[in-house]
Amino acid sequence: MLKIAYKEIYQHPLPERHRFPMIKYELIPNQLLYEGIISNENLFEPNDCSEENILLTHDYNYWKNLNQLKLTESEMRKIGFPLSAKLVAREITIMQGTIDCALYTLQFGFAMNTAGGTLHAFTNKGEGFSY
Repeated sequence: MLKIAYKEIYQHPLPERHRFPMIKYELIPNQLLYEGIISNENLFEPNDCSEENILLTHDYNYWKNLNQLKLTESEMRKIGFPLSAKLVAREITIMQGTIDCALYTLQFGFAMNTAGGTLHAFTNKGEGFSY
């Protein structure tokens, strides 16, 4: 069975006229449902990624500063989204969705996360985003 990660938090509020098309995260699952390509059974809502898993791939100091909303203006400008607790919650939910999809792929052969890859993440910084 095809499993697709989606949670309402994926569509994060951005300032008016922001160039990132955040609405796509709501539109993608709705369009697939509308066209009958998937059913609600295909969709699942991931939980938050554990700090233990976050620290497998991210530098502790970067994670601490991000989680405590203490990134510098320069660091945030490179990411391209305004820093907020809701943004951090969104990203750790997306991260868990990707992990869950990897596990579902082992079970079913294929899975996808509707919001995977928003940020170009490094171990110690975020930088830019993909459309």
